[in-house]
Amino acid sequence: MTYSLDTWCDRLVPALSQLAKVQEPFLEAYWQASSYPTRKSFNGVDETPFPKDDLAHLYDLARLASRSAEKNYYKPLREALDPVRGILRSHPSLARALGTRIGNDEFHVKILNGTSLTWLTQIVVGLMERAHDHGNGGYRKAANELGAILDLSSTTLEVDVPNGLDLGYDLLLFHGPEIRNEFEIQEGLIVKPAAVLSDYLEREWIRDFVPEEMDRRDWRQIGAVVRPFDWRPAFRRKTDYPEESPSWPPRFEDDALTFLEILSIANQTPILPFILMHGCVHRSAHGLLGLAHNQGGSQPIRQVGRRRDPFRAPPQLQNSSIDLAKQAYSKRSDEEFERLAPVIHRLSEALARLGRFGANDRILDVSQSLELMFRPKDGGISRKLQDGMAELLGVDETHKDDMRAAIKQFYDVRSAIVHGATDARHKRNLEDRQSAFISGFNLTQQALFRMILHDSGKRY
Repeated sequence: MTYSLDTWCDRLVPALSQLAKVQEPFLEAYWQASSYPTRKSFNGVDETPFPKDDLAHLYDLARLASRSAEKNYYKPLREALDPVRGILRSHPSLARALGTRIGNDEFHVKILNGTSLTWLTQIVVGLMERAHDHGNGGYRKAANELGAILDLSSTTLEVDVPNGLDLGYDLLLFHGPEIRNEFEIQEGLIVKPAAVLSDYLEREWIRDFVPEEMDRRDWRQIGAVVRPFDWRPAFRRKTDYPEESPSWPPRFEDDALTFLEILSIANQTPILPFILMHGCVHRSAHGLLGLAHNQGGSQPIRQVGRRRDPFRAPPQLQNSSIDLAKQAYSKRSDEEFERLAPVIHRLSEALARLGRFGANDRILDVSQSLELMFRPKDGGISRKLQDGMAELLGVDETHKDDMRAAIKQFYDVRSAIVHGATDARHKRNLEDRQSAFISGFNLTQQALFRMILHDSGKRY
């Protein structure tokens, strides 16, 4: 029989529907003998997971029953399950992987650099789960998805896989302002809200890096810089173990980290990358192939402590900040950007400072940034920074005088931190740390983007 996806699905869909009807009393009896799944709900909505583990165990019991009493008991379920298995075996990709040995249901699935063993009943469970997720017309939709994924392995041509199940992501997760809409940094590098990546991520993967309340429910302040990729599965016989060198894509995290630092400064809010993850494939693609969901490889970067009241509105990411960050990022190959790279890093870290001496450290970060930007020589550093800032940003003499006063006040606070509160004036300066940081950071931010984006012909 010549294979076609539509014909294969036409055979598979009624067999799945029949199996679903037959298995209901067996599943109920299984739960009565063991235990029912734990019910989960949130705000009145049932969130109990599909009982795939119980169903997989039930299928294996039916297929492997050895005693006569068990054979008779499981006969109706086995008679409904076997046609589904047979139709699955008829797909060319699975037929090659399973071979001609009678009773063999096991084979290897290779996705990217990882290979896992699975078997046909696991795929049947994946189909049932996916059909349940789809609701009306679920068996047809699930069969089409699986068939298209199986087709990917037998051709180098483009295959239309429904719902983008052949799309994966390398991603860098971060905690910061609320991101409501995705946007493109450059071709092949996108920022997305983590909430739209729930089919690729598991809460268990990030629970060690973010505050508890975020892990449970609130992902508003979790975003991701993602690099999309297309993937194709490979199916091999259980006895085949070909030696292959792993293939790793070029690094993207350096570009992602650079952009996040610029975006943090542009929006004047902390943005904290906390884990890098490679090879994330849609959970339903894994399930349809009978595999457990996994994220490929991961590299922790930092932990994120509780930074603000989770019940209040989180800080917003402004569109103007996105535009400014993208403009600056586009200059990253310029000589001036390279010179200012340490400044970008230090200013982004200043926004993230917490702890006992966080207020002092933020001031020192900004003061160090100012000196790296304007490079004052010899003595009179405060005065030279005042003049440099006024010359770069001032629009008239009044404006320049205001800038000089703000930088002088900032540097006086910096001196009180470095040299200690030795008198009443220095003590008063220390009390002004927060306002000094706000004004000093604001001016430094403006100066930084002016230097990156405008070629004034002068190098400070």
